[in-house]
Amino acid sequence: MSLLPFPTILLFKLWNKQLHVGRNVEIDPRAFIARGGRVTLGDESVIRAGAMLLPSSGSISIGNKTSINPYTIINGQGGVTIGNSVMVAAFVAMFAANHRFDDPALPILEQGTGTKGGIKIEDDVWIGTHAVILDGVIIGRGSVIGAGAVVTKSVRPYSVMMGVPAKWVRSRLPLHSKEAA
Repeated sequence: MSLLPFPTILLFKLWNKQLHVGRNVEIDPRAFIARGGRVTLGDESVIRAGAMLLPSSGSISIGNKTSINPYTIINGQGGVTIGNSVMVAAFVAMFAANHRFDDPALPILEQGTGTKGGIKIEDDVWIGTHAVILDGVIIGRGSVIGAGAVVTKSVRPYSVMMGVPAKWVRSRLPLHSKEAA
């Protein structure tokens, strides 16, 4: 925790005029929040040392009581929305865009980027360390993404996902629950 949270947040807001910060937000001074798009941090959210929020002409919206832990990278070119009470472990990567590469006669670098609609992470989700979340994915409420998983497709609410690519392991809901069906 920063010993001087208000001056730290003030410096971040001076650097990035499109940064909107809720109440009681904690941003470690060693985090990086880039210019070039809107970044919104909900009440009581926490951004740890080394985390990089890169809106890249898009947007990043982080809900209330959500923690982004050390060395996580969030690229918001296609838009990233993270809900309330989400835990994002260290070294997670989220990329809401992709390089185009359809024309083999043209260097990939010159083909630009595109998006499949960005990334949406609903409330009460836990994303384990070194997980990768790719463009076009919605992670349903209450889900758990295992360490090292690569999420390429949307995840139903209350799912436990693991592996490369991430596969459904089980539901967090009891079998007799209406939502489990």
